[in-house]
Amino acid sequence: MTYSKRQIQKPDTEPSRREVITVGSLLLLSGGAMLQGCTSDRSGQAGRRLRSEVSAQPLQFDVRDGLAKLNQMRASRFLPGFQTDPRLQEAAQRHADMMGTTGKYGHDIGKGTNFKTRIFSAGFNDSAGENIGVGYGSIDEAIKGWLDSPEHRKNMLKSRYTLAGLAYAFNTSGRNDRYTHFWVLIMGAKSGKYS
Repeated sequence: MTYSKRQIQKPDTEPSRREVITVGSLLLLSGGAMLQGCTSDRSGQAGRRLRSEVSAQPLQFDVRDGLAKLNQMRASRFLPGFQTDPRLQEAAQRHADMMGTTGKYGHDIGKGTNFKTRIFSAGFNDSAGENIGVGYGSIDEAIKGWLDSPEHRKNMLKSRYTLAGLAYAFNTSGRNDRYTHFWVLIMGAKSGKYS
């Protein structure tokens, strides 16, 4: 999911969840507004791994370590590293926590959770993109999964994105026990850096 400042306008209508689901995996792999950023795995479900495939316990996750790994990946491609942005960090953690407490997975999982609303409420209104993932047992797996997905990869390798927030949450909802670990990466541009 990606928006530039020029594109940030309230659309006349947004697709309903039912409309989004009807296009199935084509939307999931093509960067659709609600569920873009998913990767295929051996279960056949985009961006999802079954609980039996990964640890059913919360992970130890350090945001600085995760951003360092993302920055290593970007540096190997001659791109500037991400700097932590408190607004994007807040938006990413809130969304990860929301998925963890509800057991729902997606860019828009209920009223007030669409991407634009979430970043605006955190005070960020510049160009931004988001990658989400579920089931990855480490930040290394999440990064690899995102790199293996064309739309996620495109988001992570945009040179104009130099700010980021990275978050993790464990599914504590008691629902959708197929989902365990939720990951959110929100990347943004500093004002005036649009392509």
